[in-house]
Amino acid sequence: MQELNATFREKKKSVAFEGMIITSDTAFFEQLGWEKGKDTPYAVMEFFNRCYEFALQEFGYHGTDKNILSAVIHVDEKTPHLQLYYIPVVDTAKKKVYEKGADGKVKRNEKGSPIQKKDEHGKSIYEYVSLEQPKLCSSDFWSEHGGQLPYGNMQDSFHEQIGVHYGLDRGEVGSNKKHTTKYQWQKAQQEAELANLEAKKVQAESIIQEAETAVETRDKALEELKPLQKYLDAFKEAMSGNLPLSPTKLRKMIIGLTTEYKRLEKEKLIKDKDSENLFNLLRQAEQRIPELEKHKEFLLFLSEYAPDKLEEAKHTATERKNAPKPPTSTKRNWWSK
Repeated sequence: MQELNATFREKKKSVAFEGMIITSDTAFFEQLGWEKGKDTPYAVMEFFNRCYEFALQEFGYHGTDKNILSAVIHVDEKTPHLQLYYIPVVDTAKKKVYEKGADGKVKRNEKGSPIQKKDEHGKSIYEYVSLEQPKLCSSDFWSEHGGQLPYGNMQDSFHEQIGVHYGLDRGEVGSNKKHTTKYQWQKAQQEAELANLEAKKVQAESIIQEAETAVETRDKALEELKPLQKYLDAFKEAMSGNLPLSPTKLRKMIIGLTTEYKRLEKEKLIKDKDSENLFNLLRQAEQRIPELEKHKEFLLFLSEYAPDKLEEAKHTATERKNAPKPPTSTKRNWWSK
């Protein structure tokens, strides 16, 4: 602005500068020899040089780069693109045209306000007057470019001047698609990673809960097996003949103990198998502890430095978890509508 000696009337919602993106799909740049991570081919640079010249023609101050803040070719993302920023500077200002009487003076209404001149359709008439020095004004800038029609007109001009020479089709007329900036793309990636981490955390908490339940079940099973040892000791003592019992009572005791032992032995085999399964679950859970500790440290880091993002991830994970599953598709004949 200093170099252009431009003025600027700052308001609450004033536009300081504007930007534009010029790009195509990935296949187009691959046809020009582009490969991500490798040196940019001359054909791609030539395409963007032509795009830059087009931008100067459309936005440049008298076709120059005096109002261009930045013009950078990005090749580190999914698709190469030209990112350009400029200040909307104009040499003229829009001025109202007023009705004049036969004496050449401006007509006024009953309240004394000047009456603005209307066209045949009843719309107010304006004229553009030269300014003593340039000014930064987005509204006047776009008014000079055609008011409500500039975007579509520029798409047409771009297609005629550049697109047709590369075999490109005209973009969808009236499309409201918006370009995702690098920051927005990175933000979406981080939010997806946070949601994935939150899902892993929920899964890890579930595994830990299952492991704790398995340990409790194992301890309870071991506690229930303790009486077996008491019966086994009584059986051995009875078999030794050291008990002061009559032969008849001793025989009955041995038969009873033998029967009870066999029953408890079967129960022990079943419980041993259950304990083994529970132990395996516990070992699997213990093996995951380092991974879970790693996630825990990362989640604590996020909780301290980016609690808002963590809450967003929790909200997203909860919505996905509670979302109804889509109905199972059924096979249909190829001719079915």
